[in-house]
Amino acid sequence: MNSEAASSTEMAPVLVKTRAFQVADLSVLGSVLLAALGHLMIKAGLNGAANAAAMHASIVERLVVYFSQPYVLLGLTIYGFGTAMWIFAVSKRDISYVFPITALNYVLVTLGGKFLFAEVIPLKRWVGVAVVIIGVALMQSAGRKGSR
Repeated sequence: MNSEAASSTEMAPVLVKTRAFQVADLSVLGSVLLAALGHLMIKAGLNGAANAAAMHASIVERLVVYFSQPYVLLGLTIYGFGTAMWIFAVSKRDISYVFPITALNYVLVTLGGKFLFAEVIPLKRWVGVAVVIIGVALMQSAGRKGSR
């Protein structure tokens, strides 16, 4: 019975460390998803404000219109949460591991532009998206050495 207790005690730090790595990985993914979602929400808000902003001559008046849009404010808030997750992820992983993953924002925002805003995406841009995905996969295939 003592050996069972000792084994579970010895495994506890390993489980905590593994869980911390999982939380850091989820934070990286969450930061990418929230950043892309924030950008898309901001774009939705700006699209909704285009007519109102066009009636104002000065940049300050236009900015007031933009920042009064609920989707813009929601997008900035979501982006802020993504930034908080990014800070946590960078505190747990080497930046050379996590930063390349942020390139997936290009992929997600392009998909959002296509499906949410009916943007026409040229073939060369889709090829670029594929290159980004391959590049991120290659960089991540080296693993996450240097995790803290």
